[in-house]
Amino acid sequence: MNRKEFMERLERLLWNISDSEREEALQYYNDYFDDAGEENEAKVIEELGSPNQVAQKIKAGCSDQTSEYSEQGYEDTRFRTAQEVISKEEAQREQANGESRGAGRKPGRNSEADTWKIIAIILLCILASPIILPIGGAIFAVIAAVVFGIGGVCIGIVAAGFAILITGIILIGTGIAEIFVTPAVGLALAGVGCLIFALGIMLSLFTIWCCIKILPWLIRGIVGLVSYPFRKAGANK
Repeated sequence: MNRKEFMERLERLLWNISDSEREEALQYYNDYFDDAGEENEAKVIEELGSPNQVAQKIKAGCSDQTSEYSEQGYEDTRFRTAQEVISKEEAQREQANGESRGAGRKPGRNSEADTWKIIAIILLCILASPIILPIGGAIFAVIAAVVFGIGGVCIGIVAAGFAILITGIILIGTGIAEIFVTPAVGLALAGVGCLIFALGIMLSLFTIWCCIKILPWLIRGIVGLVSYPFRKAGANK
């Protein structure tokens, strides 16, 4: 079907509407074909549909003053107006929701102010570094001395305990050997060796108790003392 056949059939299908409405409709579709060009006639016919469908659209809109011509034929402007009203209402609701979300949002910090604050802290640290570094080094040295001192004491006590144990064992062995020569001296040496051995055991047990109980407490105290300024600074933020 070409343009001529389409328009002739459409004109026959519009026999039962007024002459003015028929002429207006035919003029509209002729102009539509003219605007599309001769090379696009088939495409226009495919878009419009059959002449019968177009005629039904025209007849449906002829008696309704709220209809008008468009590129798709007759169009009921009441639906377009309703759609515009709905779109406007949706836009207003969206704007109101955006404003309510903006009003409910807590005001955040000014990013520019935060940037300047960070820069000021960095500059303050640089300027105070001649004072902070020596003080920090001294504090670190004191803490290290305390830790190493406690460790040295613990190692010394452990070494003393082992030394006393070994001494007691040696005296006991010497006393047992001496019993066969001079029983009195041998018994005395063995008795002293047993006392020293018992003292070594008690000292070793005390060292183990200190390592289990006192040493962790001292370490926690030192860590708490070092971290106290940082915890206080975090609490003041």
